[in-house]
Amino acid sequence: TAPERGLAMVFQSYALYPHKTVRENMAFPLKVAGIDRASVDQEVLRAAEILQLEALLDRKPKELSGGQRQRVAIGRCIVRNPRAFLFDEPLSNLDAALRVEMRVQIARLHRQLDATMVYVTHDQVEAMTLADRIVVFSEGRIEQIGSPLALYENPGNLFVATFIGSPKMNILPHGCFAYETTRQQRDGTAVHVGIRPEHAQLSKDTAASSLVGTVGVTEHLGSDSFFHVDIPDVGVVVARGDLASGIREGDQVAVILDPAQVHLFDVDGNAITQSG
Repeated sequence: TAPERGLAMVFQSYALYPHKTVRENMAFPLKVAGIDRASVDQEVLRAAEILQLEALLDRKPKELSGGQRQRVAIGRCIVRNPRAFLFDEPLSNLDAALRVEMRVQIARLHRQLDATMVYVTHDQVEAMTLADRIVVFSEGRIEQIGSPLALYENPGNLFVATFIGSPKMNILPHGCFAYETTRQQRDGTAVHVGIRPEHAQLSKDTAASSLVGTVGVTEHLGSDSFFHVDIPDVGVVVARGDLASGIREGDQVAVILDPAQVHLFDVDGNAITQSG
């Protein structure tokens, strides 16, 4: 069983006993294991201090917010001093603000406990911000393994390229524009060209690139703005920019790609290593 293997599970649905207090929920696995009362109390208080739950120990789950309930669920695992924590999409039931707060708390907890944590999530932002090492799955198959930065900078295939990163990487058909670069290509093998929004620049000079289109939707996210450019026979390309450029919806613009940041993929969607 998981306890015998030194594993502790944090569920998506919290899985707290509604009739028990926070203290009783956290103490439950130790009582089941036959641990003496003094040791149980000591471990519960230790976990409560780590998770800042001391003031909530005598409350029932129904009196707690979603984030507090999830902290109790994590505390129930901490008291057992497991060799590894298993997190099953623990933040998916929380609203956006709480997810950000809990991500920070889990990251801090990881450093504080120095324990192995296996974290399952569909949210690539959670994966990128929390993981030391990411395993990307698709339909039960491992697509790529590596650090967040390695997967971001060197995706092994189209699935990883479009899954990691927000907004996702632009994928363009090879040959849809005059692609010039100092790097050598494998002739006849590249069928897709990938470029991330931050490596695509916009210019009002439509002669600056053969990729010319009309600015459609713009997303203003404070420090960053993302312009969706509709290019005939190519599709929509997303480029990062700012309002200071003077570019607005409806403008005709050229999309200029940074050749050093272009990714090539073959007919099977696998990345092509460029030499140069």
